[in-house]
Amino acid sequence: MLVLFQRETCPDCKPVRELLTKLQVSYININVPKPREERHELIRTTGSKFIPALVDGATVIPGKLRENADIIDYLMKRFGDPDAVAPENAVDAQPEHVA
Repeated sequence: MLVLFQRETCPDCKPVRELLTKLQVSYININVPKPREERHELIRTTGSKFIPALVDGATVIPGKLRENADIIDYLMKRFGDPDAVAPENAVDAQPEHVA
């Protein structure tokens, strides 16, 4: 199960949450306190005090100051580009010919 360390008001966290939703990936959301010195679980788990940070089993992507590119890249590689996947019930654009 994926674990996302974040804060609701963090502008770099929002795109990560939106991508997880678009990919339909279940995850545990851990809201961290605003004061960085109070983010004990985040620091213990990731070694960083910055968010967003993602944990996927043994894979830990620590947060970086004002950046989420590593997490976005990881999610796209792990789960695929949601815009590149055709809908399950897509109907062919070509009409069938009846003989």
